[in-house]
Amino acid sequence: MQFIFLIFAGIATVLFVLLLFSILGKAPGEDVRARMEQYLIESEMAAKKDQIPDEALEKDEEDEEENDDEDDWTKELRGGKKKKNIEGLKQILANMGTILTPKGMAAKIADNLAKADIPLKANEFVAIQFLAVMIAMMIGTILLKNLPIAIGLAVLAYFMPLIWVNIVRAKRKQAFGDQILDTLIMIANGLKAGYSFLQALEMVAKESVPPMSKELKRVLKENSLGMNLEDTLVALNTRVENEDWDLVTTVVLIQRQVGGNLAEVLEKIGKTIRERMRIKGDIQTKTAQAKVSGLLVAALPFGLGVMIYIMNPVFMSKLFTFKMGWFRGWFLVIAGLIWEAIGIMIIKKIVDIEV
Repeated sequence: MQFIFLIFAGIATVLFVLLLFSILGKAPGEDVRARMEQYLIESEMAAKKDQIPDEALEKDEEDEEENDDEDDWTKELRGGKKKKNIEGLKQILANMGTILTPKGMAAKIADNLAKADIPLKANEFVAIQFLAVMIAMMIGTILLKNLPIAIGLAVLAYFMPLIWVNIVRAKRKQAFGDQILDTLIMIANGLKAGYSFLQALEMVAKESVPPMSKELKRVLKENSLGMNLEDTLVALNTRVENEDWDLVTTVVLIQRQVGGNLAEVLEKIGKTIRERMRIKGDIQTKTAQAKVSGLLVAALPFGLGVMIYIMNPVFMSKLFTFKMGWFRGWFLVIAGLIWEAIGIMIIKKIVDIEV
């Protein structure tokens, strides 16, 4: 217990130092943000002075359209003092994470957060992981008074944020893939109407919904700041990790180099994607029975174990209490779980047919 007390005392000291550092320190870019906020307020006041009285009746409709066109950063600046508490908390997390985040992992963590569209920096995410692990350790050692359980809770608390990021990333990837076909149709129609490729992207960014609209707005913003369109499209393709969009990006890059009718090519890609979606639907229908069978086979050992334990707890408990030399009964439980995982992976590999 003395060793555990020393560990928590050291952790508390580190947290206190980090808290002082976060309070006395200043978040990077705070001066720039303050100047931009002041400039925005002054611009609004000047615009109100120069506003024509006859336009007052249409003010509400114009405000709604302007709010739709504003980017997220401008809306954040308009928040002003309402977000000071949130900014203060993020500043504390950022300063803590700056010390805790390994330099080699910061870029990878930031890349995963960007792909999941989570508005956190790498150091903030690491700080959240650190606090979750510390809270789990305190619950296990102080409340439950069991060191193995505390270690298990700490490991679970470490991996839970990573699992959450992967789930959000997968959902966003799926949502982006579902919008590609409609996006190609809108871009092709815009090109036929006489728009340039950038104008067609801007139209789609305004008319579509996230995540497609957000990604296209980012492409347009990066291009307006001086980045080549080819580089912005490649960066978008890296973020979304979609095979269909990879095909679109390749076609656009080739067309910008050698020329050709981009609208016609995009329509053909749309037909290819539509046919691929139809084939995927047929495959999912035909493999549904195999997937359900795999789930039942995977759940069968757990169900039998619970039923045997209900009928004869003493017999079932021998799996965890049996001892013979170096051999322990729970070795069989671990071996069974390993083979269970291998079987699930094999069944998933069999029914997962790529198109």
